[in-house]
Amino acid sequence: MLKDIKNTLSQSAVYGLSRVATKLVSFILIPLYTSVYASDAIANINLLESFWQYLFTVCMFGFEVAIVNFWGSASDESRKKKIIFSFFSMMVFNAAVFIAAGFFIPESISEFILKERGLDNAVSYCFFISAFETLLILPMTIARINSKPVLYTVITVSSLLINLILQLLFILKFSFNFEYIFLAKLIAPAFVFIVFVPYVLKNLEVNFDSHEIREILKFSFPMMLAMLTSILLNSVDRFILTEYVSKTDVAVYTTGYSVGSVTNAFVITPFYLAIQIIFWKKINDDNFRRFMTKTSTYLFFVMILISLIITLAIPYAIKIFVRNPELWSSMEIVPFILFANCFVALFIFPSLDFYFLKQTKYIFIISLICLLFKVLANIAFIKYGGIFASALVTILAYILMMALGFHFTKKESFTKYEFYKLSLLSVLFIIMAPVFFIIETGISLVDISLKIILLILFFIILYVTKFFEPVEIESMKKIFNKYILNKA
Repeated sequence: MLKDIKNTLSQSAVYGLSRVATKLVSFILIPLYTSVYASDAIANINLLESFWQYLFTVCMFGFEVAIVNFWGSASDESRKKKIIFSFFSMMVFNAAVFIAAGFFIPESISEFILKERGLDNAVSYCFFISAFETLLILPMTIARINSKPVLYTVITVSSLLINLILQLLFILKFSFNFEYIFLAKLIAPAFVFIVFVPYVLKNLEVNFDSHEIREILKFSFPMMLAMLTSILLNSVDRFILTEYVSKTDVAVYTTGYSVGSVTNAFVITPFYLAIQIIFWKKINDDNFRRFMTKTSTYLFFVMILISLIITLAIPYAIKIFVRNPELWSSMEIVPFILFANCFVALFIFPSLDFYFLKQTKYIFIISLICLLFKVLANIAFIKYGGIFASALVTILAYILMMALGFHFTKKESFTKYEFYKLSLLSVLFIIMAPVFFIIETGISLVDISLKIILLILFFIILYVTKFFEPVEIESMKKIFNKYILNKA
């Protein structure tokens, strides 16, 4: 069991260099953005970042998940290559449509989402980014299903570095405006996809199968709707905020949201990319259900622990990480988003059940219910609590999503949540996170020492309340002796 979980973690680490490359660049460049651009520009950057992700989700049409499922169920290599061709032809068609749209409809969209004119180029870039990010998913997914982590890493890191270098050139050397951030985001995936076109062609076999395409679309359409509503669920609040609060408040909220989403980019997404493949490889194993159950608990534990560490550090890191003093209050939003993402992580497990049952429509239904809740709750409470009301609504929306996922899959689920342990972790975070902000003696070294003691207390409480099973404690002792004490 522990060996299987260790394998999952190691593959998660490999897939950490995945399509989160673009998010990674955006995250590490926050200090640069906030030192160069005004609050209004920061708000526009974050709004456009959300906008192109909407477009990307529609353009991708759920094909990444579908490729893994249809390819995994194919019986021979020739059949698998024909399936890849079906996906290739549909993804090229979608990309062409979005590239054409980027030339003809940006003006009206600019005024609608940004509440200002003159940003047509940035909006056009968003359409082009979505098209080439969609095409880049194909060689990345082929590398995944062929178990080629090195190639997968080369593809993702190449896009990451090109994006990063271009942004640094555009911002630091040429002092271009923020629109050029999105031009860099366009050039990177476009160039890398062109380089890896031969690899894609090598893994497909021309075959026009209208029945297969209908089956793929039948599977993918609800997946696309589910992903789109999930993206909306993740970002609709910032667009609602533009109607009720200032652009500066929107910038504060979106900056806090970006920092708080670090666990989403570096824990949830890599884990999801790994577990999606492992799920199909281990599904017939005798210990599969226990593996899924324990994995869900460990994932939530890791999410809570990292969230506590970030919450501990954020009052000191924010002034280094966010260079605009107007945005320093965003640190108060960060713990809300960190905690919300802990429940996003748990929703991975019912999602896998829905994929197995080919009932992807339930993912869409759940996401839609949570989206409606979030929209209505934001409209009702933002005027009273501002950005903090929106942050709290985010937590409640994701708790609702996890609960609905459990409800719809409880009879057929491969995962049985350990609710006592999940509740214990949640309560500890709710108690400890505010204390990290309250502790303030005026002496940084003393404050940090007290917070570290509190973090150690977190582990002591888990030990006393029997959160860890005996076999887990033994394994941790072996790891401690081997890597800390250097004992064999």
